[in-house]
Amino acid sequence: MAVVNKFRRNVTDLDLDAAAGAGWRTVAWNPKVATPAYGDVPEPVEETLTLLADCSSQDDLATKLQALDAMRVGADEYVRDRLQEHPVWWHAKAYSETGERRALVRKVETEITCPLVTRADWVEGYRAVARARVTREGLWERTEHREMPAATPSAAAAVMYDYTAAGAGVGGSVAAHDIVGDAAARVEWLRIQPYTSSVTLDRIWVGIRSNNKHGSLSYFEPIWECEDGENEAVASDDADAEASGGYRVTGVPTTDDTWEKYFTLELRDTVSDSRYYDENFGHFLWLLRHKLSSASTYQVQLRFGYMAMADDDFVQGPIRETTTIEYDYIAMGQAFIPFTHKHRRIFMATTVEGTWAIQVWAKRTSGSGNIYFDCFCPIPLDEGYCIAEGLGAGYLAVIGLGQSPIEQYYADVTSGGFIVKLPAPEAVNFRLPPGDGQMMIVYARSDRSVLTDAISINSNDAGRYYEAWYSLRGSE
Repeated sequence: MAVVNKFRRNVTDLDLDAAAGAGWRTVAWNPKVATPAYGDVPEPVEETLTLLADCSSQDDLATKLQALDAMRVGADEYVRDRLQEHPVWWHAKAYSETGERRALVRKVETEITCPLVTRADWVEGYRAVARARVTREGLWERTEHREMPAATPSAAAAVMYDYTAAGAGVGGSVAAHDIVGDAAARVEWLRIQPYTSSVTLDRIWVGIRSNNKHGSLSYFEPIWECEDGENEAVASDDADAEASGGYRVTGVPTTDDTWEKYFTLELRDTVSDSRYYDENFGHFLWLLRHKLSSASTYQVQLRFGYMAMADDDFVQGPIRETTTIEYDYIAMGQAFIPFTHKHRRIFMATTVEGTWAIQVWAKRTSGSGNIYFDCFCPIPLDEGYCIAEGLGAGYLAVIGLGQSPIEQYYADVTSGGFIVKLPAPEAVNFRLPPGDGQMMIVYARSDRSVLTDAISINSNDAGRYYEAWYSLRGSE
């Protein structure tokens, strides 16, 4: 067993716990711990270390100071220059701790706290004492990445991907592995490929959901079928081979330019067993899969509330305009299940939440076509998500989503070994929470959603992630 306390840049180490006369030694360090930031990455922290170097000569002392300065320059260079691929990492491990950890260093400020002058009588044993102020990322992370398993889910309106399951990886199999650590793991690379010949995918929505917060993931319903709701007089259920579940709700307005309610869909319509309402709570972006029967223009609005509420008391979502005559997704706003804080359920029956409801309102503003409602795909937002558009990813192109060591989110598309697109993703805390977890993934072409379009996830080159800790890693 041994203490690890060093700066590392690529393959170059600067030991901060060297033996006497061999380099820098840390004589004082009271570690800082980042303040948790729920739903986000904690802010960087500033650490203060007192360092001692005792050397054989002042020239030797100069060499030690220059080695520290090289790390200081390297840290600043990585933060400022995107062409620099090698950051400076601070590696640490307590004496009897099992696991080593690292944190990205943003800045190192130093001051010499002893006299370094030319007068020989002011020099004692060629020593230097320095105070270093190190600004590092708020989280420590695993020094080596872990892999996510490969998967090819069956094509559907929305697919679930279990990143903790066993599966194929690079050079062998990936064992089932729940995320460890006390903070969410950094996704370095999530790899998604369009897997249907001659298809180009342009949009992707990825939401993360963990069992630590939401209970058993097997009871989460990623697709809410519109035909399961209660129709108004202007709507009816009809068979449709292009619709999820084989059915749609057909809306036929009674008059133009008039808002009409078409149907109401409750939580209990989708989740039939009240024991599993909790597993479907969360903060969601509601994607509506729909189309028009012919060239027309409609405005559509979702309203959220509880079944017994008056229509005017429902929370009104944004109004969206649509002209699509092919099934496609439209983002209809965000809503929570339940609306009230979960503490209320301590003294009230969970079953009351089964009446949480979505009302679907629409009006036709031009044309004579009807409107077809297929399903809702609620994208989980509360634990982390990533949305990317303008991908232009053709068959077997690679869509990469992730976060750099300096906490910058990215999306890119490669084809034939070349980067062909660099869209700017919308991402918040796109990281893997501790415990078991899954991703809900919805994808579409530029102008439509086709149920037979398929994707593969983390095939050939496995996805990578780094587990994270606020302080010590221990044996994890």
